[in-house]
Amino acid sequence: MKSRMNRVLTVGMMLAAAVTAVPAQVQQKALTADVPFQFYVGSHLMPQGAYRVDEAANGRIAWLRAMGQDALQGAVTYNVIGKKVVEPARLVFHRYGNEFFLAEIWSGTSAPGKGLAVSPREEELARTGVPRIVAVIHVAYHN
Repeated sequence: MKSRMNRVLTVGMMLAAAVTAVPAQVQQKALTADVPFQFYVGSHLMPQGAYRVDEAANGRIAWLRAMGQDALQGAVTYNVIGKKVVEPARLVFHRYGNEFFLAEIWSGTSAPGKGLAVSPREEELARTGVPRIVAVIHVAYHN
């Protein structure tokens, strides 16, 4: 319990430190996707619709912006290794019942994908035995 709390605090502090400077430091890697359902990034519910996903802080932060809406959310990421040298560009969601959680971001341009921390709500649903289904949204890559 204590290590989980420390991990949550560390992730929160990294995200808070990055929030102050990220919009000005967004790198050139960008993905766009149409997400046909609401989903969580951490504990933040994001609306369905068109999204732009940008990397910042050398790929350690992902910014999701709902295009045409006033929704922006950042998330601390970690590297995820795929089965191929370069995996196809996509967003991977975990679905529990009618709730979706963004789990991975793959740019399609490099070997590692980006994983997002499991939120307390997702952990709760997993503990209750609700089956997890993986949902994949294919995305477009832009320079």
